[in-house]
Amino acid sequence: LARAEGQPLTGELRMGVIPTIAPFLLPTMLPRLREQWPELKLYLREETSGAACEALHRGQLDCVLLALPFACGEVDNTALFDDPLFVAYPQGEAPRAKSIDAAEIDESRLLLLEDGHCLKDHALSACNRPELRAHAAMMGTSLHTLVQMVDNGLGLTFVPGMAIEAGILSGTGVEAKPLRSDHPFRRIALIWR
Repeated sequence: LARAEGQPLTGELRMGVIPTIAPFLLPTMLPRLREQWPELKLYLREETSGAACEALHRGQLDCVLLALPFACGEVDNTALFDDPLFVAYPQGEAPRAKSIDAAEIDESRLLLLEDGHCLKDHALSACNRPELRAHAAMMGTSLHTLVQMVDNGLGLTFVPGMAIEAGILSGTGVEAKPLRSDHPFRRIALIWR
C-alpha cells in the first residue's frame, strides 16, 4: 500500500466485470490502460453482478465494473457514464417512431436475459412495467444469443447502447430504437470495498 501511494496504478488489480459490459467496453479500454499504466497488472473476472459483489466482499476482487442500481452492500462507487437502452426488433418490425415508449412494448414477444443478469432488471425498471417480467416469452443466456433470437424473428429485446456501438448488431437485420421513459439508461460504475 505504501509503495502504491508513491506509484498509483502499479502492481496487481483484480477487477470483476459483468457480462453485459465486458465484451463491449474492455476491447477499447484495455489497450488504453496498458499504454497509460504499463506497470498495472489487471486481472479480469467476468461474472454476474451478484457473484462479483460476493467476490468483492470476500476479498477475491479489488473492484467491480457494473451497472447501477444494484444492491451490493456497503461499497464505495464512482459513476462513470450512463448507457442508454434500446429496443431491438426483427428486420421490418420496428415502429416508424424515432424512439419507443415503454408502454408500446409487446410483452408477449419480449425476450429477456435469464435471472442473475442485472440488465434485465434495469430494462424492466426503466419501463416501469412489472408485468413484463411475468410475460417474457423466453430467456437468453447472453446478449449475443438474444440478438440472434431477435434476428430470427422470435421476438424483441433490450440492448444497451455500448453493445450497439461495439457492433453487436453487425451482420444482422436487427433494428434498434432508443427506449423512451423516465429513466431510459443504466449507470455504469466502478465499485470497491
